Amino acid sequence: MSTEFATMDSEKKVEDVVTMEKPNYMIMSLQRILVLFIIFVGVIIVVRYTPMPEEYFENCDRECNELDWPMICRVKLVIEVYKTLSKSCGSCTEKDGGDCPSMCISADGRERGVLTANRVLPAPALHVCENDILVVDVVHRATAHALSIHWRGQPQKETPFMDGAPMLTQCPQPAYTTFQYKFRASAVGTHMYHAHSAADSADGLAGTLVVRQSPRLDPLHKLYDIDSTDHTIFIAEWGHSMGPLAGMVSNVPNAESLLINGKGKTSESPDAPLSKFQVQYGKRYRFRLAYGGGSKSCAVKFSIDQHDIKLVALDGHIIEPELVKSVEFGRGERADFILEAKRAPGIYKMRVMADKSCQSDLEGVAELVYDNIDSKVLHKDNDDTSEVNREFSTVNSEQCAAENLLCLNEVHTAAKFPEELVENLDNLIYVPFNYSTRRISAKRVESWGQTNGHRFTYPASPLLTQGGDVNPNSLCTQEEGQGDECVHVKNVQLHSTVEIVMFDQGGESDHIFHLHGYSFYVVGIKAFNTSKTIEDIKKMNEEDTLFSKNLVDPVLKDTIVIPKFGAVALRFKADNPGYWMMRDERSTHWTRGLDFILKVGNERDFVQAPADFPKCGSYVGPEYFLI
Repeated sequence: MSTEFATMDSEKKVEDVVTMEKPNYMIMSLQRILVLFIIFVGVIIVVRYTPMPEEYFENCDRECNELDWPMICRVKLVIEVYKTLSKSCGSCTEKDGGDCPSMCISADGRERGVLTANRVLPAPALHVCENDILVVDVVHRATAHALSIHWRGQPQKETPFMDGAPMLTQCPQPAYTTFQYKFRASAVGTHMYHAHSAADSADGLAGTLVVRQSPRLDPLHKLYDIDSTDHTIFIAEWGHSMGPLAGMVSNVPNAESLLINGKGKTSESPDAPLSKFQVQYGKRYRFRLAYGGGSKSCAVKFSIDQHDIKLVALDGHIIEPELVKSVEFGRGERADFILEAKRAPGIYKMRVMADKSCQSDLEGVAELVYDNIDSKVLHKDNDDTSEVNREFSTVNSEQCAAENLLCLNEVHTAAKFPEELVENLDNLIYVPFNYSTRRISAKRVESWGQTNGHRFTYPASPLLTQGGDVNPNSLCTQEEGQGDECVHVKNVQLHSTVEIVMFDQGGESDHIFHLHGYSFYVVGIKAFNTSKTIEDIKKMNEEDTLFSKNLVDPVLKDTIVIPKFGAVALRFKADNPGYWMMRDERSTHWTRGLDFILKVGNERDFVQAPADFPKCGSYVGPEYFLI
């Protein structure tokens, strides 16, 4: 009996233990409901007290905050032919003529036609915050111009049909129509927008696009005190006549001056007003510098008398800071620098000078003005009290060996180089380019540029939005060409890693190329004295003697200057599907044959354009006879 009671007692204890260990599902349910309720209330509070974005903001220039909603920034650009020194200028370009009114385009003090957006030169600077939505209505009122606007530096991942490459991503915009660009400003940094036609861009249709981010997210924020829209600098070559026929002559006409924010002067107009940039002693300023080029697009050197500049970004991408006395760069390139206002208060000249091998005696000036000074206190020209003797140049050449010259291959990105671009390389693409000529009559010789032996031309319909309408016979073959005119497309698999080795076989001058839709790491760059065959380049690259490649911290850019007889190696991951142009920046109009296209992915990978997106193409009428 005692054994039986003992057994029952032990079983009861086991049941009690099991009961104690069994979870109380009712309590757990109540806890879960309480947690969900707290989260729900928190979301309601955040939504309730976070201001909803308005439908449109005509001016999105503001201090950026990572907690704010992105703004929808509405911009209207009216494109029309205007002129410098209109009646609104009065006598402001003459001595003691007073300040020029806002509607006056003074340029360098000479009268000429100009292709404007909203009747200003350069085109209006656009300042937005990261991930703002830009809605830009381009109202085209300039006859004899077929336009498209390229938004340089923006990858357009969500909207590849807004890239602005005519006959690739859209139809060119005819006169008396409105085309609306709508895209997310996803790439932070100093960028540009401009007409695709280099002639239209040179005539004034180009401006800066600055995408800022929250100070808390900006790695450079501790290096400066002020980042103002007033410290955006746009440089452009300027001639004294409009350029529609510039590409029809054998020799591109020389530029007459270099403009800084649309202003400059020449010996014929010494009293024309200059751009002024205000600073306060003791403050550190972030300046944003962009070069729009012109008819010749010579490389230019920028400096400020008696001031060093700390270079902190190229083409919108942050680099390890470099203290230099000047910056030399090519068309389409951008640079951010920090200036410390620590000189004796006064007025100092900003100078920009063209590379003398391209055109001598081509320069422009502006003024750096310290606040609260007598405007007559102008410091001596070139009174050099710079603390450094080193200059920076993206125009790599044999001179890069000099100690006082910092070249692109010596500059390092502040970001980490992706490991997948070190370990794996899926596509190695060689692109030789040069010029070819042939005699077409006793008195006429035809000349054209070519890459891989192909002379680039545009398709009759946009490849991205009307690929089915493009004649397959108009595309280049994948083999080496013989000077044939065709649409040069190179196929790249989506999500693959790519290295493009481009090299100059012509030796006429340096060349500038810009890749749409991507930024690339410049892992190698070198200048040679003579032309190299593709077999030479391949052999040297396979033996690792072509470049001293930087696979640790190479600079990240979207525009590259390739030196005369030089070669570059560019790496990136092909993660942005679409048709993307490698654009020859020295082309006077749409092309001179040196462009080519990267087709990344297949049609099923492409973001589809709206159903009512404009279409265009060739037309051949019905087969009939007039009787």
